[in-house]
Formats: sequence, C-alpha cells, structure tokens
Amino acid sequence: MITRRRFGALAASALSAPLLARAAHGQQTRDGKLHLRFAIAPVRPTPSITIKEFDPVFRYLAGELGATYELVSPESWAAISVAMANGHVDLGWLGPWGYVLANKRAGTEVIATVKYRGKPSYHAIIEGRPGLPIKNFPEDAKGMKLSLSDQGNTSGWLIPYAFLVKQGIDPRTFFQLREGATFGNNVSMIQQGLIDLGSDMDRGRNGMIEAGEMDPSKVVVYWTSEALPNDAICVPKGFDPALKAKIRDILASLPEDKAQTLMGSGYNGFVPATHEDYALIEDAGRVTGKLRS
Repeated sequence: MITRRRFGALAASALSAPLLARAAHGQQTRDGKLHLRFAIAPVRPTPSITIKEFDPVFRYLAGELGATYELVSPESWAAISVAMANGHVDLGWLGPWGYVLANKRAGTEVIATVKYRGKPSYHAIIEGRPGLPIKNFPEDAKGMKLSLSDQGNTSGWLIPYAFLVKQGIDPRTFFQLREGATFGNNVSMIQQGLIDLGSDMDRGRNGMIEAGEMDPSKVVVYWTSEALPNDAICVPKGFDPALKAKIRDILASLPEDKAQTLMGSGYNGFVPATHEDYALIEDAGRVTGKLRS
C-alpha cells in the first residue's frame, strides 16, 4: 500500500531523475481483482480532510469496476503527476497546471474534468486582510506581503503569477513575496495578520466558509481570475484503453445529485475532457517561462 510518507518519498526521489513515461502501464491485481491506486490533490485544507470527503467517489468508482483500491492525498499538487509518471498511481485527480506539466513531461492523459456547482470551471482569487487600501489590484498592493502556493499549483501560483507578469510586474520585486504555502496556510496567516495577501481558489474559499474554517469577514477577496478549466482526472501514458474508456463513462454518467453525496461540498460530477480544454493553462505556463514549447 502507498502510504502518504512513502508516496512523498517516491515523488521526491523521482524529482531528481528525468520524468520518463512507462512504455505500457500494466494494471495490478489483488486477490484476483483489479487493484487501482488513486491519488487526489489537496483540494481541501489538509490531506486528511480531502480523503475523508472524497473517498466515497473513489469507492464508488472502484465498486463499479469490481476493483479494490487505495487512495492517497499528498500535500503537493505536483507530487501526483511525478508519481503517476513513474508508475505509482493509476488514476490521478490533478490540478489543471499539474496535469499540463505531466502531459508535457510524461504523456499523462486527461479523461474527465471535475464539475463544481454544475460547472467544469472555477476561479483563482487573491484574498487578504479587510480594510487594505486596495481599490485596484495589483497597482495598489505594491510592497505588501503576498503569499503564493507551490509552483505546481494552478490557482495558487500559476494563474496569479502569469496575470502579474502580463501586467508588466515582477512579483518578486513588486511584493514581499513568499511561496509554497497551502491555501489553508494562506487563510490562517491572513486571519492572524502575518501576511497581507494570499492566493486561493473560489472552490476552496467556499468550502472553508461552509465548514466553519474561515471567517469571511476576516478574509476578503481583492482579485478574481477569468474562468479556468477545473481539475483534471488523468491516467498515465499507456493506460489500458478499454479501462480508460470505462472509467470516463462511469464518471461522466454520474448524476449530479448522486455525485454531490459522494464528493466534497460543491463538487457534483464530471464531464468528458481532452487536452484542448486546458489550452488556457498551457498559455499561462508559457507566460511564466515554465513551458518552453
């Protein structure tokens, strides 16, 4: 079984080597049944909360396939794409940027996009302490303490960073910039007055408010991005085509009302997806210099 600690070790060791896709992705069996290794990005404040809220949908999928399964949620979005590329994950719930990187480096394939409140899209946001003298972001925020997430995070790093670059701003000199925090960390630091501004996504903000983990009067939104393609459900290069199609069909046919009972607050299903749906994310990768082609 892949524990969170072992998952992290596998991903960390893989980062020091080239990301090479396997020629073929053989499926494991356990006690005569198909065994699938699932991984989900940290869409909630902590991995344990993420697993608690989303395990039911993976259990449902495994049941429909007649398979056994295991589920992990690492603290880094990038860790899943690395582990998938190295054969340690069969099905990954990746952030859009993590998916694009995995596709470019290892041929990882998107088969479905997650729906949130009925839509396969969401927004990056910049939140901060209430009462800051910001009428226009980013112009009025020069010199403030800004915390972004790790560089594998779509709404937490890629999209706000690309937006700032497009405005002719170098985030590292324009702000007192720090990187690497989770969304939960950013919210906590804002509420404690340790930073002025922090990145987040509207899905995460809504979920934290509904769970009582954020006081919306103490954390307000100063910037919202354009609509972004939602998280990607992905398989590795060489994954069995018949099984891939069956997984996609099971997820896409899941009714919204049933999906809502199986997933974290606000999430209610999936739609089929292709790589073209993530072109906006690729463009942001080029703007930031993280993608060269």
